[in-house]
Amino acid sequence: MNQCRTYTTFTLTLRKAFTLLILIGLLASCEKDDPTERNGPLAGGYSILVNNGNVLVSGFRSEKGQVITKYWINGKSAEQSRFIELVGNQLAYRQAVDEKFRTVYTYKDRDGEIQSYRFDQGSGAEEGRIFYYKNNSVVRMDNDSIGNLTSVTFNDDKPTFAGSLGEKSGNISGGMSYYPKTAFIWDGHSPLIKLLLPVQSTSFWGVSTIYSNSPNEIYVGGLCGVPMYWKNTDPVVLDKRYGEIWQITKSGSDTYAVGLINKYNSNSTGHTACFWKNGALNELEDNAQAYGIFLDGDDIYVTGAVGNVPASYRSCYWKNGVRIDLPM
Repeated sequence: MNQCRTYTTFTLTLRKAFTLLILIGLLASCEKDDPTERNGPLAGGYSILVNNGNVLVSGFRSEKGQVITKYWINGKSAEQSRFIELVGNQLAYRQAVDEKFRTVYTYKDRDGEIQSYRFDQGSGAEEGRIFYYKNNSVVRMDNDSIGNLTSVTFNDDKPTFAGSLGEKSGNISGGMSYYPKTAFIWDGHSPLIKLLLPVQSTSFWGVSTIYSNSPNEIYVGGLCGVPMYWKNTDPVVLDKRYGEIWQITKSGSDTYAVGLINKYNSNSTGHTACFWKNGALNELEDNAQAYGIFLDGDDIYVTGAVGNVPASYRSCYWKNGVRIDLPM
């Protein structure tokens, strides 16, 4: 099974808001202060994988503005090298941002080779083209639109990307900020496919995830004010309340989407970690948020963080709804 993912404080400049999105996975969508400037520490899980009985979680740890990728194996802190050894071929996971504040996805291909994909957030376009980095080499889209890429998935070792088109305009600090307007899918070669926002959308702040079950079946999560995703180009809205989708996967004919809702219809704090199976809501825990999901036989693994406000976020995962806390 190929899985990959698998990203506000909009009173700030959008550049800074998207940096926060990367640093803490949008753990608090509209907090008025920067959680990375708190004394911390705080942590959360981004991706969860299961391979040969080993539960692998990648995420972040932040303290006093210093953000690093954190790895856990079977509930214990682990080194990156050992983590990578245990990742199965044709599986991918998300890391924290790199030193240049780029979103980082790591993919182990069918031959066991590591491929790194990095997306520069908020830059819009470089030399008139949307771009990404593969193993630190720049790849540019043959398109002069303003926009950026935010997520990647793999099918038979071939990447498919998702992102947004938008515009740049001035911000209160006198600089330029990028504002997303339209989501899109791109296979790296063909013209991009634009996605229409659902009528229930209250806003649009970008694309959170993409999952390819096959070249003809693609799911894209949008940050639209309600929990939703596109199946190919058709929007699927899962709840009328405020919510976010952060990863999508399938098992057989069943579709799973993981994320959060807010029972008070607020985009601030007090979220509920949850997942949807074929559109049916399954709550995991209040005052929590979920970001990654993996299916291993009949077992459902979800990772994220518990905590009502950013200063209290602590990484964890749930196995079939039972929470396992992860060390800082």
